[in-house]
Amino acid sequence: MTTFKKTSRIFTALFSLILIAGINLSVAQSGNVVDVINESDDHTILAELLETTELNNVIAQQGPFTVVAPTDEAFEELGSELDALREDPEQAQNVIIGHLFQGEVPAEEAEPALNIEITSGDIPATNGLVHVTNTVIQSNN
Repeated sequence: MTTFKKTSRIFTALFSLILIAGINLSVAQSGNVVDVINESDDHTILAELLETTELNNVIAQQGPFTVVAPTDEAFEELGSELDALREDPEQAQNVIIGHLFQGEVPAEEAEPALNIEITSGDIPATNGLVHVTNTVIQSNN
């Protein structure tokens, strides 16, 4: 009887962990593209720039939108140019717009269109997709 109780407790604990993990996964994927970015530990600079430029309000709408999201490491490689982006919302907006698509654009189409490598693609959101890249796309203005 004690073996049955131990097995039952282990099964119940495992089932509970799987259920909780499934709930957390569905919550994480139920947000819009801005939520996906804001919940990522690797995209704090992008989240900051989206808020500064107020583009977060635009791409949080119904969409669909595709965001090619540079990592913090990619932004940090800009050095002093990152400081300039933080100080000039208009310049930051121009850079961020270069990472956005209207509609859902799969990673295999976004990569050649932007001439970048996507390290993690097709992350679903309620209003589109997010792709992760280690590159900040800059316009040639």
